[in-house]
Amino acid sequence: MDILGPGGMLSVHFESRFLKGKTGIGYKVGLGAAPYDLLEESCNEGGNLTIPLGLNYLVGKKSHLLELGAGNVFKFGGGTKVYCTEIEDSFFENGNLCYLYCLIGYRYQPLAKRIAGRIFVSPLFQKDIPVKFWGGAGVSLKFGSSK
Repeated sequence: MDILGPGGMLSVHFESRFLKGKTGIGYKVGLGAAPYDLLEESCNEGGNLTIPLGLNYLVGKKSHLLELGAGNVFKFGGGTKVYCTEIEDSFFENGNLCYLYCLIGYRYQPLAKRIAGRIFVSPLFQKDIPVKFWGGAGVSLKFGSSK
């Protein structure tokens, strides 16, 4: 589960590695929500559901890992305009159905434990909108073998 990640204000993900092990290349697929009217400065109402899809690469030793990733986020619903000209630091416009992200972060993933945590920065890219520097934190639960 991510808070303020590429998938919106809150998102849940399934993540797996392509090869055995906890490092190397993997993929993520998720479901998120972006309720714009929760933001104090927002000039919008409503929101979008999101489906973030991405690839990531984990590198490191033992419990401390560097995460590098990139992907695409598809937006559904709302019809809400999110580019607010009256706010100096405007955000996204809802006319585009998707946006791209890249991600760099730190992941603490204990070897024999089922819970991991991470923090990251994640710039968001959308056509005709300035790059938005975003970031967040996440907690994950490992299923299957705890080894």
